[in-house]
Parts: sequence; structure tokens; C-alpha cells
Amino acid sequence: MSVETTAAEPVLDQATRDFVRRSMQAGLVELADVKKVVVSLMTEDVVFTPDRLAKGLVGADLLTPWQARKLLAGKARGFHLGNYRLLRPLGRGGMGVVFLARHSVMNRLMALKILPSEASKDSRRIERFKEEARASAKLEHPNIVQAFDFSESDGKLFIVMEYIEGVDLHRAIARDGVMSPTEALDAMIQTTDALAHAHQRGIVHRDIKPSNLLLRNDGVIKVSDMGLARIGYTAGTDAPNRLTGTADFIAPEQAIDSQSVDARADIYSLGCTWYFLLVGKPPFPGTNVAQRLAKHQTAKVPLVSDTRSDCPPAISLLIQRMMSKRPVDRPASAAELLTQLRRIAGSKLAGRELANRPRSTQLTITPEDSSSFASLDDSGPLGEASQGAMAEIAEIDFGSLPPIDLAALSPAVVPASPLATPQTAAGAPRKSTKKRGPANETDASQSVLLGAGLALSIVALLAVVGVTFYQMTKDEKPITRLKTTESGKGNVIVIEE
Repeated sequence: MSVETTAAEPVLDQATRDFVRRSMQAGLVELADVKKVVVSLMTEDVVFTPDRLAKGLVGADLLTPWQARKLLAGKARGFHLGNYRLLRPLGRGGMGVVFLARHSVMNRLMALKILPSEASKDSRRIERFKEEARASAKLEHPNIVQAFDFSESDGKLFIVMEYIEGVDLHRAIARDGVMSPTEALDAMIQTTDALAHAHQRGIVHRDIKPSNLLLRNDGVIKVSDMGLARIGYTAGTDAPNRLTGTADFIAPEQAIDSQSVDARADIYSLGCTWYFLLVGKPPFPGTNVAQRLAKHQTAKVPLVSDTRSDCPPAISLLIQRMMSKRPVDRPASAAELLTQLRRIAGSKLAGRELANRPRSTQLTITPEDSSSFASLDDSGPLGEASQGAMAEIAEIDFGSLPPIDLAALSPAVVPASPLATPQTAAGAPRKSTKKRGPANETDASQSVLLGAGLALSIVALLAVVGVTFYQMTKDEKPITRLKTTESGKGNVIVIEE
């Protein structure tokens, strides 16, 4: 008598079902994919919570950790922008928030710099954002983050840029420690090459600092964030007496009049950045912005060699010259500075100093860990934001689940569990093995065929051995010997002996 078992069903409370509805309403998952994750997780426990299901969806690469956190917080909007699905925040630029996004059709990862909602009604900030896009469009250099498009969706302006897989130099120093003189020199040569390209096209960056220099995983430096760029060195949309730049790295003249600065302001900021890479802190620390700005105006420029004994004097003196209070005392242009940098490098650089830089395994805070980031339009819990869309997603049926191929999953992913019930079809329990089924008959037939084949192989082997033995032991026929001679008439006569 066979005994049939029933398949276990998942237990999802109302909060978990609401989480599934939000995920579907947000356009991030399909119900079929959720069911596959549910079946996999049921090998451990049939009881589900929103947190447990969210972790499963993240583990299956259906959600990113940032998306999961927002959905768990009750958000269901702001995960898409035009043709792009937002994956996670990358950081904040001078003009907006930068998100990693994936194109819905081309499946390509891009970085989207998005003008914040509060700035969308500020004509001055909108114009500056467009100015950044125009500046980026004029630049095409291997050490500058490339911009591909400027677009608007749902009232939000954004710039589509290449995604740099790596970390900015500020975080690199925090994670891996200060750079060696050769590593920092490599970073400066790449950055100066990029600035020379921009300056030749009439563009001053005006916000050079470690966090705006991205270190790609292969050691390439990419200059980012043209949000404060001045095109053509002419007065623009900056308000009078408005400070543009970053206090720890800003040139003295830029703090006084940011509209009239030229390329030498970038050289000053680059000198401060170089100092930071070697020492691990800005050249003029202070307890507030006013103190730091004042030191840029009047404090003596510190020598790196006073802190780093391994820093060559030529590097220490060049940094001091780049940070001269008067622009006229600095290198006249980025092109001139690049020549000096390469002269110092000589044959010391192997070309891959940054690529071979040791990386710490210590975990650091990533941008998406910050609670200050939100989706673009997450103005409240789903129940308050979109009841109509909730109504479109009716009761979710988890009564019938898809089959799961346990053999295709690694034991680490799907551990054995007494709660797991192997399924032969969706919702159909496997019958007891006490009853002989087609699979058992097939196995028996295969066993018979295997035995017959083995017997035939043995017979053939014996036949081959017998033939070989016969050939080796049989009597050989005597070899016939022939003898030739010639007749008196010149004919050849063959005689058998």
C-alpha cells in the first residue's frame, strides 16, 4: 500500500504579502520570480517575513540591497527614470545625486547624475546643471568621465555618464592608507593630463579634490564632477559673494571671486590634493570653514618632506609651488605642470603604480549605506501614495509553486531540510517509493542491458586472445629457395632448389 505525502505550503503574513505587492508595483520583480525564491527558501523554513524574503530576493540578484531597504521602508516609487532602473546611489556631486542605473533595453550600466527635486524650480541651478552637461560634452579624454546624454523624465533633469567601477581617491586613502610618492605621482600625471585637455578647451574645473578623482580598478584616474566648471572664463550664473568650491582645496583667489578664476586655480587645488594623497589630511586643517579659508589666504604652505621622509625634495618643492598664494607664482598652465611632472618621474614610473597598489580588505562605508539617500520620489508609504496601483495587484496566490531543480543548486544555497518536499510537478507531491513506478522499471532494464553488454565484451576478448595464440604457435611453411643461371644463348633460367 502506497502512502502519499502533501507538499508544504509557504506561510506569508500580511506584511510579507504587502512587501511582494510593493516590489511588483515598483516594477522591480515578477511574481514568477518571487515564487522561485519562495520555493528555494522553503528548504529551510516555510514561515516567511518581509526581511527574510527581501534577503532571498537580494541573494537571487532580483533586488539590490538599496532597493530592498527602500521597499521594506514602505516605498514603491522612484526606482525608474526614463529608460533606466536605479540600482543604488554612488555619491553626491556638486550639482546632484549620482546613481548607478541599468538601461532597460541595452542592459548597460551607466551613472546618472540627477538634479535634486528641490532644485528643479531654481532657474539658476537648472542653468548651471545644463552648463555642466555642455562642458562635459566638449571633453573627450581617457582621464575624464565621459558624458553621453542630457535628458528629462517625470520633471527630473539628469546627465547620463559612463560608470567607473572603482573608488574615489578620498575613500581610497581612507581604506588603503596614504600613497607612496610614485603612486601619488602617477595619479598627478594622469589628472594633470586631463586638466590640460580641459583648459585647452576653455574649461576650468574649479572643484578639484580627492573625491572628484575616481580611481578605476585598473589604475586609471578619471576626473569627474564638472558641476562648477566655468566655460570660457567668463562671468556666468553664480550669485555675487557666493563661494564655489571646497574649503579644504580651494584657491585663495577663488574664495574671494569665483567668477574670474583661471586655470591656475585648478593647479592650486591639485597641489592641495597631492598633499592629501601623501599625508592623509588637507594642508590647512581647521575647526570651521572660515578658519580653513583664512589659512589658504595667509598660512605658510607646509612641506610634505617635513612629514614624509621618503618624499623626494623635488616633489615636496613642486607641491609648495603649486600652492603659492599668488597665481603668478604657480606653474603657468597644466601643460607646463605636466612637463615638470614627467621630468620628475623620468624612468621611475613603471606605468602601473596605481593598478598594483595594495588594497585593504577592511570594509568601508559605501554611499548606499548612508541613510541620507532616498529614491527619487518616495514621498511616503505605499498605502498613502498609490491606492489605485495597489488595487490593480489583487490577492497573490502562493498555493501553487513552480518546481525547483534541486540538483542544479549548490548544497550551500539550498541546504537539506526535513521541511523540504521534493516535487515532480507544480503542486504535485511525489508518491511513496514503495510502489514501483516507470523510473524503477527503466533502471531494471538498463541493468539487464548492461550485463548483456559485459558478457559480449568478455566473449570477444577471449576470441581475440585465441586467434593471437594460434598465430604465434602454428608451424611455419619452409621458404622456397630459387636459383638463377644463364643459358649459352643469353636466356635467364630459374631453378627451384
